[in-house]
Amino acid sequence: MRIAYLSMEYPPLVYGGLGVYVDLISRELSRLGQRVSVFSWGDGKLKGYEDSGGVEVFRETPVPMRDGLEIFLSPESLAWGEGLSFLFDLLSYNQLAASDLLREGPFDLCVAHDWLSLFGGMAARRKGLPMIYHVHGLEAGRSEHPNSQLVALEKRGAEVADLVLTVSEAMKRELVGLGVAEEKIGVCYHGVDAEFFDPARAEEEDLQALRERYGFSKGDPVILFVGRLEPVKGVLQLLCAMSDVVEKHPRSRLLVVGKGSLEHAAKEAEASGLATVVTDFLSPQEKMLHYALADICVFPSLYEPFGIVGLEAAAMAKPAVVGAAGTSGLAEIVENPAAEKPTGVHVNGRSPQDIAWGINLLLDDPKKIEGWGQNARKRVLSLFTWQKAAERTLTLYEGALERRR
Repeated sequence: MRIAYLSMEYPPLVYGGLGVYVDLISRELSRLGQRVSVFSWGDGKLKGYEDSGGVEVFRETPVPMRDGLEIFLSPESLAWGEGLSFLFDLLSYNQLAASDLLREGPFDLCVAHDWLSLFGGMAARRKGLPMIYHVHGLEAGRSEHPNSQLVALEKRGAEVADLVLTVSEAMKRELVGLGVAEEKIGVCYHGVDAEFFDPARAEEEDLQALRERYGFSKGDPVILFVGRLEPVKGVLQLLCAMSDVVEKHPRSRLLVVGKGSLEHAAKEAEASGLATVVTDFLSPQEKMLHYALADICVFPSLYEPFGIVGLEAAAMAKPAVVGAAGTSGLAEIVENPAAEKPTGVHVNGRSPQDIAWGINLLLDDPKKIEGWGQNARKRVLSLFTWQKAAERTLTLYEGALERRR
């Protein structure tokens, strides 16, 4: 098949898990013999077109549209304030991407990744191209104060799409709750590069250099958080939990890696001695080494459609404490203590006490840390490779086209 991807994120412009996913799944689909073209956001400096490991990349640089469009907006839209500039650039990107997509065709189908690319995807569908709406997250779940216009856009996208593809059974349940027909929804887990995220690749001298950089001693239990420093990731609750953890395990060290609106709160925790905070961008190699340094990983998200960090930690043979209340793909990645082969602990990410309980459960028993970590890597190798993700994705794409015919 010839497949068109519409994604605001694609390397090197990656801001979260979406860009990582689109990069890796498009490469894997290419290795399986599919032709993939990604229509992504440009910055005016990157090449407008390039071949990236067998994947065609078209980068669209938005042009200013605010002056002419602002007068048509409703009061609700005007409430976006400074966010309007982003919205207008997004509309410009979608228009350019849809135009290029139709010019560079024919394609067998197009895939709109999240609401950010729905405008272009729905435009292409209006021209007769089958459209898949790939839902990585929903406005109603990721925001404490959902924007009703974005909620309406996501519902419209689900209505007109030939297939709604999402990343976990938890997200499927959320979509059904919003009124999307269950038979229209397909689920496909993400994958992880388990050859790259492999504990055998971590050299002891590199790990010792990290310990020295952060002032850790060998034997200090290291608790790692990797992710956006935003309220939805449970960062504040994790920081609050650390006083209970340190009381029981005084040598334990929390290492927080990420950027976001809660950087100030994280730095305050660092000043109080409860955390070590890294807000610098980590290269993939550095990220792998940080996982290797950790004894356990903690991702206490309040809302997590999937959670690629959960897979990365598991591939590195690290047990994880994860937020599992509400919509949580992490709960499908991590097997809790009641499972035949546990890989971590499920907690309520809104409760610092519950997070502390989960962390202490592991720190109390080093054998659990070792054994559950090994279970986690075996589970990744069995269920969460990019090849399996690509094969499942193709099956869902082909089914959508067959139904369309």
